[in-house]
Amino acid sequence: MKQLADKTLLLLEDNVEFIDNATSLFKMFVAHVWVAHTIQEAFMLLEKEHIDIIISDIHLKNENGLDFIREIRKNNDTIPILVLSGHKDEELLFKAMTLNLSGYLLKPINFNMLVQGLTECVKKLEINSQSIVALKDGFCYDKALKHITQNSNIFELNKKEILFFEMLCQHKNTVLTRDMFLAYVYEYEPMSESALNNFVMRIRRRFGKTFLHTIPDIGYKLIV
Repeated sequence: MKQLADKTLLLLEDNVEFIDNATSLFKMFVAHVWVAHTIQEAFMLLEKEHIDIIISDIHLKNENGLDFIREIRKNNDTIPILVLSGHKDEELLFKAMTLNLSGYLLKPINFNMLVQGLTECVKKLEINSQSIVALKDGFCYDKALKHITQNSNIFELNKKEILFFEMLCQHKNTVLTRDMFLAYVYEYEPMSESALNNFVMRIRRRFGKTFLHTIPDIGYKLIV
């Protein structure tokens, strides 16, 4: 499964013996496996590391894996998630139906079922790649949902900010001139120099001071 060769996976599991065996198996498909023993550890890894796929046990010692997935889905409905369980639980499966899962794995993991689950993850990643544009410092613009994400954080955008990022998607490697701002962001409404400067300042304040590089007397260029 070559599509996963450069991907990372987060495993939320508290059974040490299972972790050792599962990690070796997952490494056959992905570049790196991060392991969290608790929900808190899982969220810490999501904040610090780039994670492409999540596999979470439902039955943790003192926690519920579905609670973890529900929290993820509040801010991120695109990352592929597979759930693990030591036995088939129809009630839990019913509860999980609304969480946009890519698959359900029973322990011990059946190799063919794992391949099937990861295949569904690949499909979701391919769909995501068509609508998500990578920017800098881990920021991404979601063309479908019209917002910015960075790890598990979501940044809602106003109308002009949406138009700005749509312009970036079309002209990612192009110098953004004043005329382009006028056409794409302001839709040919009156735009003073101070209005443009204030807009750029707000973008830099939200997404980093070096997000846009000023090119004197010409315009701005995205730093990637």
